[in-house]
Amino acid sequence: MYTWSTHQLTEYFTAVNASADETAAISLAVERACEMVEAEAGAVVLGDRVHGAWGFGSDVPTKGILSIARAPGTLPVPALGDLYAVPSALGEAIEGALIVGRLDEPFTPEERQMLQGMAQVLGVALRSIRVLIDERTLRAEREREATERLILLEQAQTRQRLVETLLTIQRAISNRKPLPEILDAVTSGTAALLGGAPVALILAEGGRGRRLSVASTSGPEGYDFADPDSSHTEAREAMATAQVIVRAVDPHDPAWGTIVATPVRVTGEMAGALVAQLPGSVDQYSEQREQLAAFAQQVSLALTDARTVEAVREAHHDPVTGLPNRGLFLKIFNRVLASRAALTEPTSVLFIDLDRFKAVNDSLGHEAGDQLLAAVAGRIRACVRASDTTARLGGDEFAVLLHNSPVDAATAVGERVIETVKEPFNIAGRDIFIGASVGVAITRAAAANSDTLLSNADLAMYRAKKEGPGKVVVYEPHMHTEAINYLSLRTDLQRALQEHEFRLQYQPLVRLDTGETAGVEALIRWHNPARGLVSPVDFIPIAEESGLIVELGQWVLETSAAQVAAWRRTHPDLTLNVNVSGHQLVHPRFAANVTRALAVAGLPSGAVTLELTESVLMSDPDAAVASLASLRELGVQLSIDDFGTGYSSLAYLRELPVDELKIDRAFIARAELTGEDLALVRTIVELGHILGLRVVAEGIENAAQLEALRRLGCSYGQGYHLCRPSNPADIPQVLARRSLTAVHP
Repeated sequence: MYTWSTHQLTEYFTAVNASADETAAISLAVERACEMVEAEAGAVVLGDRVHGAWGFGSDVPTKGILSIARAPGTLPVPALGDLYAVPSALGEAIEGALIVGRLDEPFTPEERQMLQGMAQVLGVALRSIRVLIDERTLRAEREREATERLILLEQAQTRQRLVETLLTIQRAISNRKPLPEILDAVTSGTAALLGGAPVALILAEGGRGRRLSVASTSGPEGYDFADPDSSHTEAREAMATAQVIVRAVDPHDPAWGTIVATPVRVTGEMAGALVAQLPGSVDQYSEQREQLAAFAQQVSLALTDARTVEAVREAHHDPVTGLPNRGLFLKIFNRVLASRAALTEPTSVLFIDLDRFKAVNDSLGHEAGDQLLAAVAGRIRACVRASDTTARLGGDEFAVLLHNSPVDAATAVGERVIETVKEPFNIAGRDIFIGASVGVAITRAAAANSDTLLSNADLAMYRAKKEGPGKVVVYEPHMHTEAINYLSLRTDLQRALQEHEFRLQYQPLVRLDTGETAGVEALIRWHNPARGLVSPVDFIPIAEESGLIVELGQWVLETSAAQVAAWRRTHPDLTLNVNVSGHQLVHPRFAANVTRALAVAGLPSGAVTLELTESVLMSDPDAAVASLASLRELGVQLSIDDFGTGYSSLAYLRELPVDELKIDRAFIARAELTGEDLALVRTIVELGHILGLRVVAEGIENAAQLEALRRLGCSYGQGYHLCRPSNPADIPQVLARRSLTAVHP
């Protein structure tokens, strides 16, 4: 039975909504829908026309499809036969239906429900595309009007530079660039045209509340725009009079220069002022007044496009938690690092990442996830001083800037955060338990870079996660080197498959009673020209994180299946064991990929055993049962690798449709097995026999271990004492031996 989730539907919506136009969206939606329910053909009906027909061949049964759009039934298709067909309405936004037809059997209620969800997603996507087209047309018209207004500035001495700068800003507005990016472009462009003079955009956060704040600054240091007793005075006057204010900084000393403040409006109301500090006397700046007015107009357009001045705050604060976002956090961080206090007092930053948050978000929904994030933000703020800065960086990541805080104090704050986050949260009427990992970076240098320090704290947090949940780790320089090596290894790994750098070795699986080779396990090896032989322990986790494991695992399966099929011509009972990652197991096309690989190789499905680690199966045993059931239907055998290390329960072990247990090498690692070792192994062997499973012991390194396992009734074994992993060219000689247990390799 097909299983689906909100996450899959979201991926479907993302793919469809990313299409450039309606035709592409419809074609992609029809094809994906047919694939997900294994249907032969499909189409979309809009009004009295058929779009995106897929699977019908050259002769599309238009009349039949239009009839199915009104009611489900049978759709005769010359090239295919009579299809069971159902319509799924696109929703209230778009009048039409998604039609899907299948040859073999009618659609189940669950499949119909899924198709209805896909249809509604397609309807929303089509409406979004149409709205986007209309919006682009409107934006193009507004850009044209803005360009015409800019022609009035042609007589200015810096006409060409001014026009180019303002058009760049206008395009950013029309293309809906992030508001902070637009405002920063305004102040930086103004500063450039004014010869590098300091420029600030000062806005009223609360409208008529008169509380002003600096939204963006540009230019060299030398003027404190955040000082409410300086530039805010001219900004308030410009807002109050709706006039450009030009005033000497110090009437008694012209050397201090001139302040020019130009009012900024939003939908006709005063919202703030664009302020510049210029060298020289007041009577020099008639031309600069016009330039500031032009840029102030761009600010007005940007803020009007954002609908409300409150969007300025939202651009710098996280809407879920109310905390500063990454951009504002880094600005505050840079200001602290540039202050004189940073020369003598240490500055620390904590990078906090939540553990198990994704499981809450996926199971309870995004609304509950947002409630949890807001509650976490409150607890983190309760762990720090009022003078410290807490921010949400994005997702489930937070940061804390600690002023005058040495490493011991910063570590103590991190530990407090971990302890408070461990306490249960009451979300959606139930207690939720999560955790946190914390990285710490610290500096005393005034020239330190905020991005670098935050990155260092991030590296330390990543190390904390690797050491286990609930850890605080302080950044050390070698972590940066390790991160560079990790990225380099990931880059090399992405090229390795295309460059044919991977190869396979095979280790025999031996019958312990006779010593005969029953099968072989395929083991991947990577020889990089620069690094030499790279251990799977190093590159398999990276392949899983990057998603390359799906392609890599398919190559292993196809290559080993073809090789074993060739050996079976002289050893017809030989079997193949292949390791499978959890990422492969949950891939929607995994079962189909296995079927294709075995069919191409000509290898019977019963000759193949797929090995999955116990930890992968136990992370979501219910999902594992469903996924493994589909594989069992193909006829392949299934094995639990490293058994005994994943804390699986006997209840789930009985539920999982497996054929083989592989005892982890840790249980027989001693050169001479103790009584406790033998008792544990005996228990696993007897358990496997009770459940009717093959039991394989891994890591047999000497004759004493082999003899002990024979006495305990273990049927199969692997290990260096029996045979080392060998290249394909050497395996025929291994298979020709009568017994491997009687010969030291």
